[in-house]
Amino acid sequence: MIRLNYIHYREKNYIKQTRLYIMWRNYVGELQCTSSPSTLTSAHTSQENKVSGVEEVKQNTKPEVSLSTTTESNLKINPLVNNKELEDFKKQELEKEREQSEDSSNANTTSSTNNSNLSEKKKQSKIPVASTKMNPATNMFEMSSKAERKAPSLPPIDDIEYPRAASWVSGTLNELLDDKIGKQVFMCFLFECLAEENLTFVDDIKRLKDLKSKDERKALMQELLDRCTTTVNVSSKALQLIKKEIVKDDPDVNCFELADKEVSKLLENDQFPRFRRSTLYLEFLEQLLPKAYALKWSSSFEALLGNQVGRYYFRKFLHNIHAEENLRFWEAVVEFRSVKNKSPAMSNLGKNIQQQFLREGTHNEVFLPFGLRQTIEKKIQQKDVDITLFDEAIKHVEQVLKNDPYVRFLQSKEYLDLLEKLK
Repeated sequence: MIRLNYIHYREKNYIKQTRLYIMWRNYVGELQCTSSPSTLTSAHTSQENKVSGVEEVKQNTKPEVSLSTTTESNLKINPLVNNKELEDFKKQELEKEREQSEDSSNANTTSSTNNSNLSEKKKQSKIPVASTKMNPATNMFEMSSKAERKAPSLPPIDDIEYPRAASWVSGTLNELLDDKIGKQVFMCFLFECLAEENLTFVDDIKRLKDLKSKDERKALMQELLDRCTTTVNVSSKALQLIKKEIVKDDPDVNCFELADKEVSKLLENDQFPRFRRSTLYLEFLEQLLPKAYALKWSSSFEALLGNQVGRYYFRKFLHNIHAEENLRFWEAVVEFRSVKNKSPAMSNLGKNIQQQFLREGTHNEVFLPFGLRQTIEKKIQQKDVDITLFDEAIKHVEQVLKNDPYVRFLQSKEYLDLLEKLK
């Protein structure tokens, strides 16, 4: 491409210099001419025809070709050279340049063909992705999509009763993981969220600490390191600690301690709360729910709110009548009360609840008495947040739900269909 541009530039210069040369020769001819004005006019016309002839030859010539700079300059400087001789010389030079350009073009074509053939061979000889070693720079989502993920199955409901499964809502993550069936249900939820590798990572670190063989420990440590760079999200500090230790002949398994804490914290603070609200867990509970529990809801509003499945169906009914914000506020406050009292986490959660449900004009606005709303807002601004922040608001919301929506729910299709399904 650069050669073509250079040739094109030289061609333009040649036309310009040819014109200047003819104009100069005409000027000299006028000084020496003693003919009549009509003869002079004829001479001018002849010169213009010659110029146009040279330009026509130039237009019909391909832009790749050009003259030798030294010879061409000598011809232009000599005013005694005939235009015919100049044109003949140009034609010869044009032919030479055309041949050189064609040879160069053929060489480039051959080179590009060889390169394309090589690239095709490389593509055909590529090793399948499944048999290659993981690249640390590979995107974790690409890796998870390429790997074969075997879906875990839910445990049979014959081996567990409703109270045991319902206790997972109010318990801790460690209590859930200590329950074999609870852990299996949690793993099914993580699989749906494409996050089962987090729980597997934590389990394998525990298994690593129990290994006695040095070779087995090192092999598992290398495997865990590969996961840290592909599917498991850990900080750069934790990753550097592992890389620094794993190069040793007998690396210390405690180098995974920081990574273990980070992944466990992610499970506890993010994925476990979402599990307790998930449809998968609610459907599992519904299969275990005795019919006597659901019948009790008709006589006790507190029993309805205290039951995970009952609240789920009550929320569906409230959604249909465009009044579910009251129950969602109630559930948010229950979660607020489960956080450590007067902690920064409680303060942040209280502020989020106030902005989501109590701020005027929000989509999920809960209508409270003006004085009660102002009291809550003032405490949040003064950072006077404790477990009693929403106590009065909860009493008001429970009364609103009990007066009309609760009575209508007991006669609703949602509740009656559930009773028919339960044994």
